[in-house]
Amino acid sequence: MNKRYWSVVLALTLVGSLAGCAGKQTTPPESFQPVQVDPTAYSRKVDTFIVVLDTASSMETTYRKRLETGRAQAIVSRMNRMIPLLDYRAELMAFDSGSCLSCEDAVVLYGPAPYNRDEFAAGLAGYSTTGMAKRLSSLGASNPASRSILQGNPGRVALIVVSDSENMLHGRAYKTVQKLQGALGDKLCIYPILMDRDCDGRAVTDAIVKVGGCGFAVNVDDIATPDAMASYVKEVFLRPAAGPVAAAPAGGDPDSDGDGVPDSRDRCPNTPQGAKVNADGCWELSGVYFDSDQAVIRDTRVLDEALAILKANPRLTGEVQGHTDSTAAAEYNQRLSEARAGAVRDYFTKQGIAPERIRATGFGETRPSASNDTIGGRALNRRVELHFDVRH
Repeated sequence: MNKRYWSVVLALTLVGSLAGCAGKQTTPPESFQPVQVDPTAYSRKVDTFIVVLDTASSMETTYRKRLETGRAQAIVSRMNRMIPLLDYRAELMAFDSGSCLSCEDAVVLYGPAPYNRDEFAAGLAGYSTTGMAKRLSSLGASNPASRSILQGNPGRVALIVVSDSENMLHGRAYKTVQKLQGALGDKLCIYPILMDRDCDGRAVTDAIVKVGGCGFAVNVDDIATPDAMASYVKEVFLRPAAGPVAAAPAGGDPDSDGDGVPDSRDRCPNTPQGAKVNADGCWELSGVYFDSDQAVIRDTRVLDEALAILKANPRLTGEVQGHTDSTAAAEYNQRLSEARAGAVRDYFTKQGIAPERIRATGFGETRPSASNDTIGGRALNRRVELHFDVRH
């Protein structure tokens, strides 16, 4: 993409920028008590998370920009205190000057290594001009961030870029995430955290998210409170854990559907063949989630699990139910929920499932699964649920 074309894209994007993103005042820091996330209730959504601190060039200018760097460090510290210990691979990097990702002066503050909360915090404590300068002098030539991100086998990657509008607008992040997406494909999700309320910077972060095809952008103030950070951590790092599979039934206690749960304890009889069930004998599938104002499927893993069961059970039918958050008019949200349900139905039919086996229904904003007052809650409400018919 040449510079002229990128300017046109940016100009068009700005037409739809969020109202009021410029001019809002940042909130002062407050005491922060982490909300504990029960790790037994969740499984990993990603294998590797990488935090890129990209405010270094602007901290050399005014006092406000110096404070901005401290705020970036503080928000990552809060996130670190709330990430469950689920055997992630982690990396933390920063920049001595300039911007972003593709620069030659990336300084690795932690990892890539198995995630250790205390060691990650120690690496974060080195995020200062003095600390980075010492690291640069001891390391000599440093590696581009993009090369560090791609080394080894990172698996599913959450890339969290903490930046300000100055670096987002004048850096090379857009081209670099294109490179990362080309290498990682649908394994990459991008989560920019913008340190100021500049509309132009927000337009660029939203464009970067679209390159990855997965993720969302937030302003630092939107995730500053403990509850908001808890919602953010759940959406970026976690998915609901699968229920424990029950042990084989004892002799003499029938198991009519062959799911491993005896009929006397089976709350979901007639489980489809091959479905993985929980201790109650119920087949559970987590939702399929969408970006704001989008009906494009960003992750097909849940759909592929359901697809395998549909193919193994030719008589199985079901319904896909589309939902939205409440940030638009109810009539618009109804149409959007129907489009999301239709997209999932189309996915199944394109994979060989007969159209008459899948019904598509939209419920708009009328059935939220979480609060629409938080960014994490709204993300959970932008979903399609899969409901399959049980035949007695």
